[in-house]
Amino acid sequence: MEEDVKRQISKFFEFENWAFKKKVFSGDKLIYRLVSWFFQLYKDLNSGEWSKSLARQPFSKIGSVPLADELIDVAFGRASKVMADLPRTLPPLTKARRRETARMKEAGQTFVEKLTKIVKEFPILNEIHPFYYELADVTVDVGSLKKSLAALNWAANMISSLSSRNLNKVRWVANTSDAAYLRRSAYGRMVSVIFQIKKDLNFLKEASAKLRDLPSIETKLVTIVVAGYPNVGKSTFVKQVSTAKPKIDNYPFTTKEIIVGYRETDFGRCQIIDTPGLLDRPLSERNRLELQAIIALKHLAHTIIFMADPSETCGYPLNYQLNLYHEVSKEFAGIPFVKVLNKADLVDSSTIEKAKTALADHVFAAIAKEAIGVQEAFKEALTLALSKFKNVTQ
Repeated sequence: MEEDVKRQISKFFEFENWAFKKKVFSGDKLIYRLVSWFFQLYKDLNSGEWSKSLARQPFSKIGSVPLADELIDVAFGRASKVMADLPRTLPPLTKARRRETARMKEAGQTFVEKLTKIVKEFPILNEIHPFYYELADVTVDVGSLKKSLAALNWAANMISSLSSRNLNKVRWVANTSDAAYLRRSAYGRMVSVIFQIKKDLNFLKEASAKLRDLPSIETKLVTIVVAGYPNVGKSTFVKQVSTAKPKIDNYPFTTKEIIVGYRETDFGRCQIIDTPGLLDRPLSERNRLELQAIIALKHLAHTIIFMADPSETCGYPLNYQLNLYHEVSKEFAGIPFVKVLNKADLVDSSTIEKAKTALADHVFAAIAKEAIGVQEAFKEALTLALSKFKNVTQ
């Protein structure tokens, strides 16, 4: 992030130096703009907007995928506008050869460029972070995605090959009508290739829209995931421990949005993720796709904070909450857990002690809305997360 800030400051001073020399602004106006700019930068850094702009998920750069008919219209439309710069003194046959050569070349190049561009805009799937690989698989099926991208590569190679063959043939045609016929024949074969990948283009168009909508989460930061039934105080906890305004993002197979908070620590920046709609009800009630979307978090979390409400004002009995904890801890075996008993002011000490006994170690009583106990719980979670993070990255 430091390098990005430096680049922004450098760009600002380059412009302001030019503006000052050109006398676009007076000295006082320049100082005012400088102060305003730094104030806005400070706001962005503390609001989480800077983090949002830096955290890019691997599918964010995928452009719109054209359908087969759209691709054909673009390629032949460009080819029809190609007018070879031909001297009037050239014989008609030479003109025909050059004209049809230029049109075939333009159509072939357009098809190849468009297909290649689509493939290159997708990340190399085997090289992306396991978290995003898992999400991509559950969202669009990675196997189908690889197959369709391979089909586009095949089509680009086929069109390139047949274009080259027909460009060689047109040099030896005996009359103008043969030159036009050869070009139409080449067009027909190009269209045939495109129609063979029509279903792949349709699939990639739908898939790209879904993949672009995946959440943008930093995969190289120490990450703490917050779990627990609805209304136990998870979002309040995230806001209390975040030093930057949490950002909101989409997540597959939940109509609710995840909340990502950031915290500057002595060990660098970490992120805290609240997952409403995911780790908030029994995993046994999930279908396969929902469960896979949840398990993707296993590749991201270095610690899980499980929050429970012993007062049961969240609407769920405590034994339900404890059962959820046991399910989640079993599914996420190997990831350390910190347990937080929120709303501790609404129950007596015996209830707290009973819940602590059921949850074993690393248990904290808290009142999240009043910021009581949350920093202690976060500190414990961070310590465990750092230990896990070092083991993963070594």
